[in-house]
Amino acid sequence: MGRRPKGLLATVRDSIRVWWRSKHDDPSPQETETTGSDADASAPVTRPKDVYVQSRPQKTPLSMAAHGDVFSFEVFPTLQWSSQEMSRDTLKSRVPEHEETAREELIRVAWSAARACDPADPVAAEAAVNAALLTEGNWCFDDTSGRIRCTPSVRVRVDPALREHVLPHHLDELTLRETERLGLVRAERARTLTEAWLKVISDLELLGELDAHQRRLLVPFAAAFADQEFRKVMEGLRQYRRTTIDALRAALDGASGSHREAGLFEFADAYDKALSAFCREMGVGPFSWVENAVAAEGPDR
Repeated sequence: MGRRPKGLLATVRDSIRVWWRSKHDDPSPQETETTGSDADASAPVTRPKDVYVQSRPQKTPLSMAAHGDVFSFEVFPTLQWSSQEMSRDTLKSRVPEHEETAREELIRVAWSAARACDPADPVAAEAAVNAALLTEGNWCFDDTSGRIRCTPSVRVRVDPALREHVLPHHLDELTLRETERLGLVRAERARTLTEAWLKVISDLELLGELDAHQRRLLVPFAAAFADQEFRKVMEGLRQYRRTTIDALRAALDGASGSHREAGLFEFADAYDKALSAFCREMGVGPFSWVENAVAAEGPDR
């Protein structure tokens, strides 16, 4: 039986459908049809998973010369093995056949990288060697059971002789840092406690806000409650300050008396004013020098 001709509406509909598919690159039904073999080929292929084995750590490190050929680095290699073509047990049994070759390759690649590094900087040496291994590593071995890949890396330690040499200096540096830290803690504690006791003394004595002279007078006493070593230092400072004040006060007093005996009363009056101002500045009684002089002359004069 012959094919029935399409009507006008069907023809228009098919024309629009062809135009729409060509406009949007939609494949035609013929293009989307695939044979059974094509469908199998387009199906996602499942990639075999890698299995991993790591060589046992080497007890004795490799020795690699550092810059200057005086000291050497202690190099601890790590060899990680992987394969997609065998089981983990098979891989583990086949790794020993290739370990020696892998270690020889590791030494070849790592030697020049280690030799360019400062012997006192094992961290930089470790980074340099691992960078070289990352570039030239990942060695493949064709084994009877399949292909094996080796990925090497290293850990690096400083030469034991160099470690023994620098150890005392590092201990001294550590001691200095800890001493500084402890000193700062003690200083902050002494400051806090001294300020607290100054506040207590000020409140009890109804002194209000302490000025510089009052603080100089009271700090040695408040320091006794903060820290004994700090108290000793502040007491020594108070004694030294008192000695220098007395010395300068005696000098001004002597200059005033000498000028008065010489009839230079204007100069004597200037020294008297300077002495009075100095005593006020230092928190000392302005006429205590007169009292000391009267006491030294005795009551009969």
